[in-house]
Amino acid sequence: MKPFKILFTAAALVATVFTANAQDREAGIFLGTAQYQGDLSRSQITLSETKPGFGILGRYYFNPRVNLKGALSYGWIAGDDKNYGSATDPDPDGRWKRNLNFRSHILELSGQVEVNLLPFISNSKRYRFAPYVFTGASLYHFNPKTDYNGSTVALQPLGTEGQLLNGQDKRYNRLQGSIPYGFGIKYSLGNFWNLGLEVGQRKTFTDYLDDVSGRGYPNLDEMRALNPQAADLSFRGDEVGIPESQAKVRGDNTDLDMYIYAGFTITKTIRRFTCTNF
Repeated sequence: MKPFKILFTAAALVATVFTANAQDREAGIFLGTAQYQGDLSRSQITLSETKPGFGILGRYYFNPRVNLKGALSYGWIAGDDKNYGSATDPDPDGRWKRNLNFRSHILELSGQVEVNLLPFISNSKRYRFAPYVFTGASLYHFNPKTDYNGSTVALQPLGTEGQLLNGQDKRYNRLQGSIPYGFGIKYSLGNFWNLGLEVGQRKTFTDYLDDVSGRGYPNLDEMRALNPQAADLSFRGDEVGIPESQAKVRGDNTDLDMYIYAGFTITKTIRRFTCTNF
């Protein structure tokens, strides 16, 4: 099923959940960006690797200070060593010699608790603005891919870090859990329409969003005998003139990967609090 069909199918479910036995509740959309941090990125935000993200969301307000949010989000992430130097313009870390790259979708279903630092009541004149913080839990799916000989290839099935050697299967799971946390601002535009700005980082429990983790390269000769394509996509330095004998550091497994959603929310309050005259 295509991402848009998934989002719109889930929209009906979100509307149903947030209609039953609710006090104040909202339903709306998220439009923004997705960003990844890992072995194929810098530690800071990289504009060239910032991709679109969008989704749907619903909120249930227990009171003007605390609410529960459910969201289904879809975005893209990417990383490429070509963004960090070349043979003619070398990066101090020599990242261009590794020559790895990936791109992936991130499909996430999350539940979050939001704490409004100021009371928020949609359509209220007094409580129409509130900064907030949030945390929760999410389930997400990713699938790192790359281009190879004119085709797009999924990397996880290949075991590019030797996960299939010696008759084993230690490939990572592409369905994972994460902990979202972040902050945002809500503002009631009037007539029960609300605008928000939100930045949320996800703490993951994998180092394979980019298919890169292990510090050293696997035995490329053994990989080549098992699957030549897997060996070719494990070491790609030869594509930029680096011999296999210089294959040293592939990844850094000391830190886990992360991803970020940031953007705007537009929501409609379905049923107001009884105290909206304030």
